[in-house]
Amino acid sequence: MTEPLLSVRDLVVEFGTGRDVVRAVDGIDIAVYPGETVGIVGESGSGKTVAMLAVLGLLPRSARIVRGEALLDGKDLLTMRRRALRRIRGSRVGMVFQDPLTSLHPSYRVLDQVAEAVRVHHPELSAAKANERAIDVLDLVGVPEPRRRARQYPHQWSGGMRQRAVIAAAIANQPALLIADEPTTALDVTVQAQILDVLRDARELTRAACVLITHDLGVVAELAERVVVMYAGRVQEMGTAEQVFRDPRHPYTSGLLATLPRLEGPVLPLTPIPGQPPGPGERISGCPCRPRCAVGRDRAECASIRPEPRTLDGTGRRVACHCPHDAHSGTP
Repeated sequence: MTEPLLSVRDLVVEFGTGRDVVRAVDGIDIAVYPGETVGIVGESGSGKTVAMLAVLGLLPRSARIVRGEALLDGKDLLTMRRRALRRIRGSRVGMVFQDPLTSLHPSYRVLDQVAEAVRVHHPELSAAKANERAIDVLDLVGVPEPRRRARQYPHQWSGGMRQRAVIAAAIANQPALLIADEPTTALDVTVQAQILDVLRDARELTRAACVLITHDLGVVAELAERVVVMYAGRVQEMGTAEQVFRDPRHPYTSGLLATLPRLEGPVLPLTPIPGQPPGPGERISGCPCRPRCAVGRDRAECASIRPEPRTLDGTGRRVACHCPHDAHSGTP
């Protein structure tokens, strides 16, 4: 296998100070290889978005990186100076943020904002050439009549159209890595499918690797080759999409899959995951999933020892569980 394009190792991110410290990301390892799509899934608050914002140097001032490294092309983004990091954001790495309405400035035309993404990294281009590049990219992501629509303001576009504009700005400089944070949130099912097609086309156009952050397992099944399941700031399971969806080895992953509605077979009630994720700042002894896990709830080992990710059976799959082969004997 080739060297990873992005390698995140032992990343720890905290918010607050003193007794009020919240560890949002707790020692995760994630690798993204050239040309592949990695889906990061988990409940809200599991640390998915915070991990990627840390990689890009976009954390709020209340957060701090305790330790870890994020190597892109062999260079650690976490220790890079701000000016050097700004040259990478938008050129080598493109970001599709969670809410397109807040990502786009309401007082500037869509054309100006997409063209700005081009001119920041290509100052040698004239305004006219940057505008033409912006219109071309808007056309590529499926904006109808891009030359006319680009001169409108974000409030004149629908939610799906604004998401296309955000994707256009992210791929305008043909990045090597595209990070998409909940790209289909708050969109209806038909528009979601269109946006997934746009992301697939954008990836093929730029030949970029992609990190897809979402709580929607259907989106991951549609686009990702590998899946990372996060819970309480830690990676619980990592493997190919086929491995994780067909044969989950972590009880929490089994629980997530059990909550999905099924169209085939008899109509059955949905199976919820009981309980709640750990609260912010809650100190956890043992496995963080134990209170919600039917497999390890009564096991002394699960109550006292926090499981570390380990590789199973030479398959390359990694699972942080004391009893990974019992995942199907009960779901969280």
